[in-house]
Amino acid sequence: MGITAVKIIVNGIVQGVGFRPFVYTLAVKNGLSGSVQNTLHGVEIILQTTHQEAENFCTLMRQQLPKLAQIEHIKMTEINIVKAFDHFSILSSSKGASQTKIPADSVICDDCLSELFDPNSRYYLYPFTSCTYCGPRFSVTESLPYDRETTTFSKFPLCDDCLRVYRNPLDRRYHAQTTACHACGPKLSHAFSDLVQTLKQGDILALKTHSGFKLVVDAKNEVAITYLRQRKKRPSKPFALMVLNQASIEQYVQCNQEESVLLNSSARPILLLEKKTTAQLPKSLAPDLNELGVMLPNSAGDYLLFYYLLGQPKDRDWLHQANDLLLVVTSANLSGGSIIADNHQAYQLLAPIADMIVSDDRQIAMQSDDSVMRVVLDKSMMIRRARGFVPLTIKLNRELPCVFATGALLKNTFCFINHNEAYLSQYIGDMDSVDSIEYFEKAFRHYQHLFGVRFNAVACDLHPDFYTTEFAECLNLPLIRVQHHEAHIAAAVAEYAPEAPVLAIVLDGFGLGDDGMARGGELYHCDIEALKFTRVSALQSMPYLGGDRVQKEPWRMALSLCVDLEFKVPKHLLANEKAPSFLQLLEKNKENLAYTTSMGRLFDGVASLLDVCHYNSFEAEAAMKLEALVNVPRVDKSLIDINNNQLDVSQLVARIIAMPKDKGSELFHGTLAYALALWAHGHAVNKGITQVILTGGCFQNKVLLTQVVQYLETFGLEAVVPQKIPVNDGGVSLGQAWLAANKLNKEKRHVLSNSCTDYSA
Repeated sequence: MGITAVKIIVNGIVQGVGFRPFVYTLAVKNGLSGSVQNTLHGVEIILQTTHQEAENFCTLMRQQLPKLAQIEHIKMTEINIVKAFDHFSILSSSKGASQTKIPADSVICDDCLSELFDPNSRYYLYPFTSCTYCGPRFSVTESLPYDRETTTFSKFPLCDDCLRVYRNPLDRRYHAQTTACHACGPKLSHAFSDLVQTLKQGDILALKTHSGFKLVVDAKNEVAITYLRQRKKRPSKPFALMVLNQASIEQYVQCNQEESVLLNSSARPILLLEKKTTAQLPKSLAPDLNELGVMLPNSAGDYLLFYYLLGQPKDRDWLHQANDLLLVVTSANLSGGSIIADNHQAYQLLAPIADMIVSDDRQIAMQSDDSVMRVVLDKSMMIRRARGFVPLTIKLNRELPCVFATGALLKNTFCFINHNEAYLSQYIGDMDSVDSIEYFEKAFRHYQHLFGVRFNAVACDLHPDFYTTEFAECLNLPLIRVQHHEAHIAAAVAEYAPEAPVLAIVLDGFGLGDDGMARGGELYHCDIEALKFTRVSALQSMPYLGGDRVQKEPWRMALSLCVDLEFKVPKHLLANEKAPSFLQLLEKNKENLAYTTSMGRLFDGVASLLDVCHYNSFEAEAAMKLEALVNVPRVDKSLIDINNNQLDVSQLVARIIAMPKDKGSELFHGTLAYALALWAHGHAVNKGITQVILTGGCFQNKVLLTQVVQYLETFGLEAVVPQKIPVNDGGVSLGQAWLAANKLNKEKRHVLSNSCTDYSA
């Protein structure tokens, strides 16, 4: 008959998070015998016990999980074993692709931080200190299962002391694949005293971190910031800032409870926070903006930088005490390129930018930018999803065919669906440079190697000239083209899974419509079950001239509005030397102008009409500067015109054109927000709908989003805003994949089986 036992298969984030030693400790504590092992199907636990006791064990396991672990599924089966266990053991991992997942890189834990500054610790002042519960994961993983030999730390054989703790199941560094110390681990190319000297004399530092090189300067040194902007060719885009602790942050920005939780989370994102009017900071950090992007230290190296800058304090409370140190910490890349991770590339490409380049002898398996978030109406909002969140999956409400989606042109990510989960890549960037294309292809190959998903089909944008479209076409798979704004909506649907029909307001800069028009201010009716997204209304179309240049030069949109709406051209626009000839072209080509419904272009045009911004040196610069002028949004309902299924804002634009900048921006934001809510409400009443999805890059505007949500609530409607994914084009690939996979499912053209087409990168 054999001996009764229970086999438990656990799936989720249960590798690289101390899960096996946790199971070992829990089993020993409860007097259970058996084993735990990483297998192809997940973590396998064998307990020599009854089914009821095994269920109790699983309950305890869920309740006491290590902080980085996540259990998604547990399967229990009674089995017979031939030989009784006399103890509980941890078995070596079986080889091959695994159904378990890699955790994201995580902030250094409190225990490691304590050891970092303990003179009696082996890890004292060691910049690569980590353990089972913290440190790099995705950035160092080369293949699965997650063992030391499959990470970039395989190049660093453990010393006797590290090997001893690595083999001890009761130590928190048991099988900590990134564990290392001064004797056996990676080393920086320069001493921290050199780094500090570089920063204090106002020079630019290029510093290698877990996820890629960063450029660092003293954020209070106007000259250093100016040099960085000049050398990086980044004239106006705001810089991210790093501060040691919460107490230090509060002298510069407003920070509520929800924002504090995000700042201190294990992902350590950059958080957009309102700048205090009393903050004495260089204006060049975020020119003409009222928000700062702030983050806390993430790694041992980050904390050591502050430690040495503060003169190596002896007070044990220094980590929590306020100080006035503030650092610019921004991704090291060339203008328009991707973050640099390779030492050779760094020395070659960053030499014209940085005065000192600090590398280490550790390889980065996959680089990532910092994630960016904000809080709106007490809810988190993703702006850029990268380090700290990838490769965590997004759960779907049903199993779907395996589909790969290539994403958008701007703020690109790619995505693939594997059964009931979506793998959304880290932020790649704008796909208009060789660097970004190479990064896209490298990341795609890496994901394929790690997760080994075989695709039924590939999805891409409608636009035929995007690189992402060309890439999709070359995969020799069934190809599904998804309209840009339908992909935005589908991404929100994938996250929230609404059951009844919904409306969706999509506001962004550009999406090629199925009619060939450049669209970006659309109202959709969405029948989720039928997968039918129907555009029921749009922003009144506006003429423009200049093709893609209109995105970089808002003055073009301003002059186009003046001609179309027969406004008197403001003097500041006539001062532009190109204005006279441009106005002649507009008049001459009136019958043959291109038209757009883009809300992004409307914001550009209004910003230029109000003399706020005439050139975008980075995407949405004009809109961001316009938003920063708002103190209290104001509404004039008489300026709203909704007719023939179109939202017409010409009266609003006419009113603000002669107003002071701040008052004009306040009236524009407030009235536009009310108009959008009223627009949706009219269609919702007719169709018996109660939910409205808000998506597209324009909803990154906190003032606009806040006002629209609140006005929708006054009309009895619930606003649905993506939280796990960006509302901008960073979420488009998820929508492409979701919509394509559901179409395959619905049409029954493909089934989930081993017969699906195999593509190996």
